[in-house]
Amino acid sequence: MPLTSLRFLALCVGLAISIPVVLVVLWRREPSRSRWALPAVLAIVLVGQGSAVAAVAAGVNRNYGFYPSWSTLLGTAGAPTLQAQWPVPGLKEVAASHRPLRRVPGPASGTGRYTRVIPKGAQSGVTQTVMAWLPPQYADHRYAQSRFPVVMVLGGADVHIPYVVQRLNFAQTASEEIRTGRVAPFVAVFPEINVALPVDTECTDYPGSTQAFTWLDQDVTHWATSTLRVATDGRRWSVMGWSTGGYCAALLHLRDPERFGAAASVEGYFNPEPDSNTGLLARLLSQDQTLAHESSPQWLIEHRPPLSTHLLVMTSGKDPQSRPQSLEFLRRERNVTGIQPYLVQDLGHSLDAYHDVLPSMLGWLADVAQA
Repeated sequence: MPLTSLRFLALCVGLAISIPVVLVVLWRREPSRSRWALPAVLAIVLVGQGSAVAAVAAGVNRNYGFYPSWSTLLGTAGAPTLQAQWPVPGLKEVAASHRPLRRVPGPASGTGRYTRVIPKGAQSGVTQTVMAWLPPQYADHRYAQSRFPVVMVLGGADVHIPYVVQRLNFAQTASEEIRTGRVAPFVAVFPEINVALPVDTECTDYPGSTQAFTWLDQDVTHWATSTLRVATDGRRWSVMGWSTGGYCAALLHLRDPERFGAAASVEGYFNPEPDSNTGLLARLLSQDQTLAHESSPQWLIEHRPPLSTHLLVMTSGKDPQSRPQSLEFLRRERNVTGIQPYLVQDLGHSLDAYHDVLPSMLGWLADVAQA
């Protein structure tokens, strides 16, 4: 029975309702005549509570598409296939094997290492966590004069970046891509985007308040270029993110293409989505047209496109959250050179999806950086 089917939801709801009724009937017939009565009652109560929780979870999952199938829930889904809705140059390369890149001489073993800091942004005033992953080559003397390209990796709303790093299994995946030659050595920077919780800032500079966009665009990049041995040329910087982070990634590239030469949006969106968690954002956007325009990747690509656009748009047929807006964005911008669709069949709106497409994302971004 499909995990998101109405039948499965009805089964969970039916069990959640019927089990307490059965318990009352049985208790009235045999209240306490058996020494097994109390353990049996406790067992039934636990099953009933589990059914109620399952019913709620099934309903939420059906609406939001976190796990579209049993295989995605159990972590046994196969690798996603890449499909384009229209011919796009280079799509076949991403689908099959990444183009081998020019390497800096000499492979290095291991999976690299992480560093974690909490800098205070000089421009934004934001003080938050930044993690960086340094590849094995970073400590190799043969690369001592190398300045590495950078991928900024963003999580999602209410998902803190150390958890994202852990769930992505990033070091293992990235080092394997480098080891096989599919990706040249690079540094990854993981800044926290949840900088004003409980308010979700949507990576926006709130006038007179939290400067979330400036934190990512200026302060994090300045920390990396002044602290790490990385490139300062924006053509060798790219950004990727999931869900709200996917929206932020597209926004960073389209608002500041000189600083971020490419972006990959994983199950993201392309217009701000103010809600009960975004504080005053809805009012600010309605009152300030400039802020509204600069907060919309769709408006930016249509009215102020970069000289060279490199934007990968990933969504899944089983993701009700990102699919409608992603497909509408791709339809509207289908004639814009440099917008790449990446459509997969059976991934939900979850960090598991981010993990599954990570190798393809890194390969595509690396190809752009080396072009």
